[in-house]
Amino acid sequence: MGRTPLGAGMALLDALLALAADAALGAWLGAMAFFSFVAAPRVFGALAEADAGRVVNRIFPRYYEVGVGLGAAAALAGVARAATAGVDGPVLALVALSALAAGTAAYARWGLVPRMEDAGEDAFQRYHRRSVLLNGVAMVAVAGALVASPLP
Repeated sequence: MGRTPLGAGMALLDALLALAADAALGAWLGAMAFFSFVAAPRVFGALAEADAGRVVNRIFPRYYEVGVGLGAAAALAGVARAATAGVDGPVLALVALSALAAGTAAYARWGLVPRMEDAGEDAFQRYHRRSVLLNGVAMVAVAGALVASPLP
């Protein structure tokens, strides 16, 4: 038995939604890895600590905003897949982990960054540890969402 035109269209939609989720998650994971393991260490290695801190502090708000957008896009693609193809464990994991990662980025951007800016140098270490922890949670969640993301 062949596919009906409607069935073929739904399969194509499912494939496009899977591609959208995976592209968003892959881009975000790559950006997190690059910034965490290449860019930030190189900036701190090349500039005086105060100058490096200013550079990184200019990047962080946008870094988190991009994470929120990519995580939300992946989660929404997962929700759309669930609406069109049904809810199963992998799709549920994709949505939950993407939403968790986007939530950590949102908290870091709109909760943590303003506190870091207001606290000044004295509390930098405390807030830096928190941001590293949040970034780690987001990285693990995004990697998990990529692994869980079902292919059509």
